[in-house]
Amino acid sequence: MKKILLILLVAVLSVQMSVAQETELKDGPVDFSVNLQSNHLWRGLVITDKPVVMVLTTFKLNESGNFTAGFWGGMAMSNDSDGTHYKEINYYMQYAANGFSIGLWDLFNTRGVASPDVWDYKKETSGHLLDLRTSYNFGESFPLTLEADFLLFGSGDSQIATNGDFEQRTSTYVQVSYPLVNNSKVNLSGYVGAGFSLNGDTHLYGDGQENFDVVNVGLTASKTLKFSDLSIPVSATTMWNPSTKIARVQLAVTLF
Repeated sequence: MKKILLILLVAVLSVQMSVAQETELKDGPVDFSVNLQSNHLWRGLVITDKPVVMVLTTFKLNESGNFTAGFWGGMAMSNDSDGTHYKEINYYMQYAANGFSIGLWDLFNTRGVASPDVWDYKKETSGHLLDLRTSYNFGESFPLTLEADFLLFGSGDSQIATNGDFEQRTSTYVQVSYPLVNNSKVNLSGYVGAGFSLNGDTHLYGDGQENFDVVNVGLTASKTLKFSDLSIPVSATTMWNPSTKIARVQLAVTLF
């Protein structure tokens, strides 16, 4: 009798496993991706020269997916040469449709901050930066992308006025990018970005001497590596910042 029950149990489990394997899971409102990068470059700035792990978690807020919100985080795998360690957590909300996107990002990078307080939103001391991001892509016939981003809040983008008061610089970043080689085994795109301040003498992205600088010029080569059923996007970026007179190469891999 025990043998018969064991045989029946194995048969039932086998059928359930077979049905589960054949059942196709539906897409849900939540997704996340993981990137590995040799360093972290942002608008012509070198945030860290150490390898980093980055995670993006996305929540669809409506059925079409035009409205999204989520979290982006990054962490270096080791300390930088100055002994500090890069760690960052960001929150965002975004709308995107018909080539246009607009989003509000709350950036919180704790590298080099002695006592980071994630709840501190005082304009004179907060480690947060509120970043308004906009972009527009003209479409397949002319795939030019225009981007304009504005830092609206945060002590990291501030200056002291002549009367001694604290004021935001509202550092602004604008960029033009265009695919130079497309639909090939290896694609190539180029971009040029500039920084300026709407309410200050200097801005965040340059050498601190001018109110307008070209700060980010680069080329990105990309391709997809295939391993059986896996497809892994890989890119190599070469970046120059003419204002700060630096250059970097970055290797990036999207694991999933």
